Amino acid sequence: MSILGQCPKCGHRLLHVNVEQVVGVVEGESKARCLSYSCIHCNAVVGVQIDPRSKPRPRRRADQPA
Repeated sequence: MSILGQCPKCGHRLLHVNVEQVVGVVEGESKARCLSYSCIHCNAVVGVQIDPRSKPRPRRRADQPA
């Protein structure tokens, strides 16, 4: 038995999705590396989650230039 989803926008079955790395932002500050899942047919985002394999992002000090 397989579990199949359906895109809420175009209605196609989601057998495959596009996966992209994105940055989660809270109150204007980037907080975590995330993964975004989108439909291969219409590119609608169907889910986002924190990347469980990502390493903690290094904090940049205010006195260091960008």
